[in-house]
Amino acid sequence: MWRRGERLYALLVVLVVLLEALALGGLVVAFSGRIFGLFGSPVAYRALFQALVLTGVALSVLSAYILLYHAYTARKEGLNRKAFEDWLGRFTEALFNGGPPPPLPWPRPALEALLSLREMLKGELSERVADWLHQACPYWIRLLKSRWASKPARLEALDALARARLPETLEAILPYLSHRDPVLRLGAARAGARVAQGEGLGRLAEALLEAGLPRGALLEVLLLLEERATPVVEAFLSRGGREEVWAALEAIGRLKLLSLAERVLPFLEQGDAELRAAAMRALYRMRHPPKGYEGLLLAALQDEQEFLRVHAARLMALLGNELAQRALWKALSDPSFYVRRAAAEGLLLMDKGFLARAAEGHPDPLGRAMAQQVLREAA
Repeated sequence: MWRRGERLYALLVVLVVLLEALALGGLVVAFSGRIFGLFGSPVAYRALFQALVLTGVALSVLSAYILLYHAYTARKEGLNRKAFEDWLGRFTEALFNGGPPPPLPWPRPALEALLSLREMLKGELSERVADWLHQACPYWIRLLKSRWASKPARLEALDALARARLPETLEAILPYLSHRDPVLRLGAARAGARVAQGEGLGRLAEALLEAGLPRGALLEVLLLLEERATPVVEAFLSRGGREEVWAALEAIGRLKLLSLAERVLPFLEQGDAELRAAAMRALYRMRHPPKGYEGLLLAALQDEQEFLRVHAARLMALLGNELAQRALWKALSDPSFYVRRAAAEGLLLMDKGFLARAAEGHPDPLGRAMAQQVLREAA
């Protein structure tokens, strides 16, 4: 994922720039002295010759390094790929034959092969791979605790721990959720979501509440947690700010956390339009009718913000009563195409015959056309 050797390359570039600056500085001094009669021509010519030599040497060294670096890395990657395939075959044979793994110590390609197997396999086989990773005492945790590790090396270690999914590695990951670098914080959040289990979910939730991640990153973390997301979502709803609450509401709907459906309903009264919309989306995805909140939905159908009217029309269809039918009939006259579409689809969900009547006799020609279009698509 990241090429090694960037520090040596940076050092070499700095040296080349310094040599060029030295050569140009010498030229400026020599020719300035020649112009003002302080130096003779031989001094200027000698400075020019030295500058040309320094420039040639610097460019030759830099070009040679770049060519050798690419040749070396290409060969190195080929050897690593072959070693990876060999180790993968040996571990696979041991897994499916029920035998012991190859003897320790294992090089980096062997650990990569184990991580690949850990990601691909499920159940008992995956747990055997996890036991082998325990035996290997991977260096990733030591790398995260090192003060001298580079940023790419830390990101590589976080990615490896995420793929390994070893719960005990959470303690090494959590400190990075308060790191000043946002990229490392995001990498730690992803890794924490993959490894956290049991009590670790509570510690992960507390760290995420303090991490200051954007809503998209928080939602990604919750989706990575999958069936383990409930404790973290509850913490976000109870103690989170606007970003955390939005991510929690979105995750409830996408993961269909039905046990938290009642926790979503109060957010229909939120003053924040985006949180209200997120609550409506969550309830609609779970197909949970918002009984007792009909007045709020009717008010949302009259809101000046189009996206709220769209979500309210979709959610109103879940009520399935006469009030919802009248509200959606009226919403077919909405000036927004998307609101009319949501209203027509809601009527189709509740009562296809009622939508057919709208297609024949709705007073608004646009609403009538939308009802006809939805009926044709449904047929």
